[in-house]
Amino acid sequence: MFQKILATIRNTREIHTLNRFSTQFPCESVMVISANLGHPWPRLQRGEERLLPFIRLVKEHQADLLILQEVWQTHRHQVHELLAEKLGMNAVYARTNGDRFQIGFEEGLAILSRFPLTSIGLKTFRSSLHPFARRQALAATVKTPCGDLVAVSAHLSINPWRNRRQVEELIQWVESLAPHAVIGGDFNAPETTPRIEKLAKRWLDTLRQVHPQHRDPTTHRINLPLIGEWRQRLDYLFLYQREKTWRVLNSGNEGQYSFSDHAAVWTQLSLHLLP
Repeated sequence: MFQKILATIRNTREIHTLNRFSTQFPCESVMVISANLGHPWPRLQRGEERLLPFIRLVKEHQADLLILQEVWQTHRHQVHELLAEKLGMNAVYARTNGDRFQIGFEEGLAILSRFPLTSIGLKTFRSSLHPFARRQALAATVKTPCGDLVAVSAHLSINPWRNRRQVEELIQWVESLAPHAVIGGDFNAPETTPRIEKLAKRWLDTLRQVHPQHRDPTTHRINLPLIGEWRQRLDYLFLYQREKTWRVLNSGNEGQYSFSDHAAVWTQLSLHLLP
């Protein structure tokens, strides 16, 4: 029975691609936003309302590429489709946990872009094969006017031991996909941990590339008993490339838009050959 449950969850129809928009754009910079949308389970009625500040953020930054986690689906709303329609973007979505057809709710990973998208694959981390608490990474090729760019959305475990293993698996998987990629996500690990320090040596931490002494890199706040507010940087945008094809023009985080318990992070990329 357990094997049947896993087989159902890991079916080949996990990745859904929507390519509805195909406008011609000049080869300029690419604005990327990564955000954990904070799924609203079980208070589902608050979900759609919380999307409005995120939509305003995307429009204000004139984002070209969104790398998202905790993208929820219910019988009424498929959030990747809703965002794609309101923002005029194409979308790739993969379910991670839950099942909207069976229990009325699910959440997963998504990549949205003004440019055409082609799904590459979905990585389920070995240390999270529990059928109701999986951790995954989703990859898609973004057909930018400046050439193909692989985008990866990752959501890693809060368990430190599992998190360490998943970082190693993520490195191997991403670097096998393409010569360059932008990787965004909720890594659930502060930047002072050895695993994030290792990532920052191997991949470019876009925030620290532009702001080595950023005054407040916090992306997650939580109030704990006896401790008070605990501020951490858990969300990142990394740039991996074997050769210097892309460069980071600017980067930052956005705490003023309250759509989740995480702040969005953003970076602006361009080709090296551009002035």
